[in-house]
Amino acid sequence: MPDKKLIAALKTVAMSRGTVIVDENLQEISEYLKELNIRVRLPPQGMPDNKIVEDYLPNRVFVTNNSKDFLRAAVIYDIGIIATENIKSKDPKKLANMVSDAIIDFSLWSQRGGFLLTLMSNGKHKFKPLVD
Repeated sequence: MPDKKLIAALKTVAMSRGTVIVDENLQEISEYLKELNIRVRLPPQGMPDNKIVEDYLPNRVFVTNNSKDFLRAAVIYDIGIIATENIKSKDPKKLANMVSDAIIDFSLWSQRGGFLLTLMSNGKHKFKPLVD
């Protein structure tokens, strides 16, 4: 007989819109993203950037306030980066909603290769593919 918790977890995965990795400096948005049906993974606090890249980021979307530290790796490991540096208000709920809306507006789950999506406070976000 299959484990009921395992079945429930698999159903949650199947119904979610996708998974994002959230940088430690933005972890407050995690619960709000989950409420918006986005799976969230958090690297351990204090993990070096190179380990985060290797262990968590290949072929994933990464929400960070330090995008410049990950641009080179994004090209190599096909990482999608959602940069939050230009957002004036870091209210976790508003930021989570902004991330969720941007994922939909830019069809980020279907993007191939590395990209940089820079969120802007005025809503005029900037999308840039990082690979040809």
